[in-house]
Amino acid sequence: MRPLSIITMKYFFYSFLFLLVACTKEKSGHTSTFIKNTTTHTIKLLPYKGASIDMSYAKTIPATSIIEVYSANVWGKTIDPCFGTLLQPYDSVVVKFDDTVMIPHIKFNLVYNGTHYIPFQSNRSISNANSYLKEIIEEAKRSITGKFTYTFTEQDYLDAR
Repeated sequence: MRPLSIITMKYFFYSFLFLLVACTKEKSGHTSTFIKNTTTHTIKLLPYKGASIDMSYAKTIPATSIIEVYSANVWGKTIDPCFGTLLQPYDSVVVKFDDTVMIPHIKFNLVYNGTHYIPFQSNRSISNANSYLKEIIEEAKRSITGKFTYTFTEQDYLDAR
């Protein structure tokens, strides 16, 4: 039997190395975002781009309730993004209480002439991911599950008036 050549040995080595790397399991995450309404008012979220409302992201949250507004499986061991991150491309998100009182939550680089609004930098901005409570529900070596919660309070209603 003749000995293996160096080229053949390199081929087997790199083939083995490729199989070793290619067979590693991907990391994954699952994320959910909830909007909690602790007020006695029905809340509507209306994302605007220009003068148009994007109804695919518009949400209605009944008084004293919590609804899931976003859920996804994501690549990598992360629970990002939250619903707030998905709202960032919009000019504003108008928050309406009982279809009568409203206040716009303005995106970070928009010049707004009104005096009554929530800026992106505020810890009350629905578009700012830092305004959400972030919780890890379950974590394993290669996966993670978590949720984000944004809470509307009676103070939000009073600020909108």
